[in-house]
Amino acid sequence: MEALAKLDLVGVVFALAAVTLLQLALRPSKARVLRLLSESCDSARWVLAVFFLLIRPFGAQAFYIPSPSMVPTLGVGDKLVVDKLSYRLHDPQRGDVIVFAAPARATDDNKEGTDFIKRCIGLPGETIEVRGARLRVGGETIGPENTDPRVHPAADYLRQRLELAADTPVRLTRDGAFVNHSWLPRKTLAHKLGVAERALVLEPGEVRINGKPLDEPYLNEDPGYDMPVTQIPPGHYFMMGDNRNNSADSHYWGLLERERMVGVARLTYFPLGRARKLP
Repeated sequence: MEALAKLDLVGVVFALAAVTLLQLALRPSKARVLRLLSESCDSARWVLAVFFLLIRPFGAQAFYIPSPSMVPTLGVGDKLVVDKLSYRLHDPQRGDVIVFAAPARATDDNKEGTDFIKRCIGLPGETIEVRGARLRVGGETIGPENTDPRVHPAADYLRQRLELAADTPVRLTRDGAFVNHSWLPRKTLAHKLGVAERALVLEPGEVRINGKPLDEPYLNEDPGYDMPVTQIPPGHYFMMGDNRNNSADSHYWGLLERERMVGVARLTYFPLGRARKLP
């Protein structure tokens, strides 16, 4: 599937030529097995033609994930199948994981059309805002001072005070925090920080759509940065990586035009241990 998905017109021509030459070499043979192989070449030519002319441009295509921007939903090296037909029938929905041709401004080398994959968060006509996570410890506020998504002051503070690795996921709630996927109630967290429970205030980071917090259970870590209210015009979408603090997305390079979308990711097929249908 992946090899077929990567074939361009030249590749298909060479593949058809190879199949035809193989069939010509086998056709004079009277051996039953070789005759069957020759007949299989006819089927192979049809498969190549149908795939390239119909399925690849309009139906499905395989892609792989080159970066950690969609962790934990998709890992580096995951291979997935993208449905290219659905968006010919209906508009993208919030929560869709979408492959799209990124604008030049989104890439380090200013290259137009590089394949990106992000989650669709904001829809046309909506407003979107990002509120970074904050801690109040004994009257001191620890939170975002800029809009750089690589900086997460609240999570960095907890990682340092709890002597955790720099890449340990930390996600705040108002009642405690998930630290490396383990729940720490606010009382326990305050004890570990050496402060009274009443002196510890937790404000989780969140995305707000039309002023209302968006529920995002697929995240390992809440956003650590602020982004002011942005109005999304018709025909545009706000795309974000699930690895919210390690993703070059619409927060960096702006809104995505509808016509740049290639398709919606439906399932992963490799590694086999992670093969599954995507929500």
